[in-house]
Amino acid sequence: MSASTSLSQVLKMLDECAPGYTIRLANHSRVIHFGGKVFPTYPKHDPTENGHIRKLVRFFGIEECAAKHLPGVIKPTAPAQIVPPTKVTKKK
Repeated sequence: MSASTSLSQVLKMLDECAPGYTIRLANHSRVIHFGGKVFPTYPKHDPTENGHIRKLVRFFGIEECAAKHLPGVIKPTAPAQIVPPTKVTKKK
């Protein structure tokens, strides 16, 4: 069985990380609206497998905030490493 998280924990995370979100029940799933985007496939069952939660977080672009609220589910993104340009030498 896959790791899962309760709906109440996900809702707490959304309250903080996606203010103004709305959820409605559809025939086979929950539909979550936030920031002009619609995530139509969040499962109705509780608890929810962590893969669905990670997909939701990536879709809405709330990874950094979600990692603080669900550290066992969402890994914080590492800052991009800037690689200095290499020196190009011209052949004579």
